[in-house]
Order: sequence, then C-alpha cells, then structure tokens
Amino acid sequence: MLHIVGGNVYDPANGVNGEVRDIYVSGGKICDGECALGVGAGVGAGTGQRAEVIDARGMVVMAGGVDLHPHIA
Repeated sequence: MLHIVGGNVYDPANGVNGEVRDIYVSGGKICDGECALGVGAGVGAGTGQRAEVIDARGMVVMAGGVDLHPHIA
C-alpha cells in the first residue's frame, strides 16, 4: 500500500485541477476511500501491512509525466 499525502493533484479526465488530495495505491492501482480505511496511521486497510507514505505537500501529483521533453539524436 502506498499513501501519497497532500499533493496538488491534476487529473483532467476527472476534472481535478490542482486540488490538494491524498492518493492511495494498492496492488499497483489507485484505490478509493474504501481501501484507504486505516491507512492514515500508516497501516494498510484491514491487512495489518504498513503503508509507504510519501509527503507530497507543495508538489504536483499527476499521471504520465515521464520524460516530456526528450532530445533524441
């Protein structure tokens, strides 16, 4: 379980434009609030697993921002 805390989230497909949000990832997929229950304390929802927590306050969180300006020669 991964918990990304307090990032400025951009998700144009869902109309999210820089809102401060927490994001939870489980099994390689973004999950909803149901899977996030109990994660605030760093424990994965009902699994007893510790969640990796990334403090993203003041940072941008978005999908697909991989090497947007390559120089190929």
